[in-house]
Amino acid sequence: MTAVQDPRAALDALAGSTVPYLLGVRHHSPALAAAVPALLDAAGADVVCVELPADFQPWLAHLGAPGTVAPVALAGAGQDGRLGFYPFADFSPELAAVRWARERGAEVVCCDLPMGDARWDGAASPEAGDSREEGAGPAPTSFAQALTAAGTGRAGDDLWDRSVEVRAPGSAPELLRRAALSVGWALRRDAESSAGVSAVDLAREAYMRDTIARAAADGRRVAAVIG
Repeated sequence: MTAVQDPRAALDALAGSTVPYLLGVRHHSPALAAAVPALLDAAGADVVCVELPADFQPWLAHLGAPGTVAPVALAGAGQDGRLGFYPFADFSPELAAVRWARERGAEVVCCDLPMGDARWDGAASPEAGDSREEGAGPAPTSFAQALTAAGTGRAGDDLWDRSVEVRAPGSAPELLRRAALSVGWALRRDAESSAGVSAVDLAREAYMRDTIARAAADGRRVAAVIG
C-alpha cells in the first residue's frame, strides 16, 4: 500500500525551501501579482527564475522596460510549427517579478524548456513514462477535490480562486504564498497518483531544476516563480 504524504508536512517543506525560494503562481492572479514585490523583498533574491521558454531571454529587457505598458505578450514558434503565446497584464505575477528585478537590479532567467526543444512534442525523455507511484490503487486520494469540497463544494468551482484569490484581502503575502503552494502541490500530487505526469511536464521540470541549480551554483539567492 502506498503511504499518503501529510499535506501539512509537504506544504511546510515547500514553503521552507530556500534553494530555491518557491513562488507558486497562476499566470493571471491579482492576489499574487500584488504580493510578489513584498515576497521577493523578503527572499532577498539575487536571481529570479520565471517559467518562460529560454528562447525569450533576450526579450526580458523589453518586457520589464519602464516604457512597456501592459497588456503585452510574447510569442514564439518551435521548429515543428508549434506556437506559444504568453500574455501579460498588470495582474500577472511573472510580469510583477520581472519589474521587481529591474527595479532592484536582480537578474531574471527564463527557466523553461526552449521552444525549439524536441521534448515539447512528448517524445521520450530521460524521465518519460508513467510517473505514478508503484502500488497506487485505482481510486487515489484526490487532494484537489478535498480542497474544493472544503470551500463551497459546488461543481465547477475554481480551486485557485477559492483557495487563493478569495482569501487575499487582509492576508499577509506569506499566507498567500502558502495557499498558492498548497494548490500546486495538491494538483501535482493528484496527477502523480492517477494518470501520471506527462513526459512533457517531466522534461520541463528537469530543465527548470537544472537551470535553477546553475543560477544558485555560486551561492546566489534564487527565487523561482513557477506556475
